[in-house]
This record gives sequence, C-alpha cells and structure tokens, in this order.
Amino acid sequence: MNVSTEMSFTPWDKGKLVGQKKPLRLRDIWAIRVRLQLA
Repeated sequence: MNVSTEMSFTPWDKGKLVGQKKPLRLRDIWAIRVRLQLA
C-alpha cells in the first residue's frame, strides 16, 4: 500500500483545542441527569 501525503490537506484538528477536555461543570452534570431521567 503506497500512501502519499498532499501538502494541501488540512488536518481535522487544525485550529481546534486539542488535548484534555475541561471537566464537566455542575450545571452540565445536572442537565444530563435530568435528560436521562425524563427519557
């Protein structure tokens, strides 16, 4: 298999914050819990 890389290709993570995500805030946790209970 011969794979050639083109210079015009832009990576999917260009300009995005890559790495560890911030932990969920308490608001987000409660929003998820409420949605799960209503489902």
